[in-house]
Amino acid sequence: MIVVYPTLAMNEPASQFVQDLRFHGYIDNYGNVKLRFAPITALPAGFKTKGYLDIEASDIVRLPRGLEVGGYFNAANTALKQLPRMKVGGYINLTNTQITRLPPNLVVRGDLSLVNTPLTALPQRLFVEGNLYLTNSPINAIPDDIYIGGNLYIRGTNIQEISPDLRIEGQVLPALTQ
Repeated sequence: MIVVYPTLAMNEPASQFVQDLRFHGYIDNYGNVKLRFAPITALPAGFKTKGYLDIEASDIVRLPRGLEVGGYFNAANTALKQLPRMKVGGYINLTNTQITRLPPNLVVRGDLSLVNTPLTALPQRLFVEGNLYLTNSPINAIPDDIYIGGNLYIRGTNIQEISPDLRIEGQVLPALTQ
């Protein structure tokens, strides 16, 4: 007989959160946590996962401080308004969220999607190893102290010019006409 011990999930003691995961999501053997469409409204303080965290279209409205995600973080189509200081090992998808603020010094180890968000300004010292998608956002300027390792997508924004000091390894798409 095989017995599953929910008290060992994520090396955390048994909690209501772990019980909710049994019904609304899953944790696999690789440390991935999938909570798509889950009616869970919050993650516990000190939440860490070795794999990805997928909360797309869930009822989560706030994230705990110190959140650590070893893989990608997908929060598309949620009611999130801001991100805490957090560590993410892969891309971050915030498409169709209510994000209005990102933390300074945010490091993204893949792409960062801010498509269809009300975000009006990027944080200081943003570091994106992949592409930065700003499509259909009200952003009108890119700070000089950010780094983009891939392309910068600005269709549907109010961006009129890009500083020559901006560090972009890829292209600005669509290209700005001067």
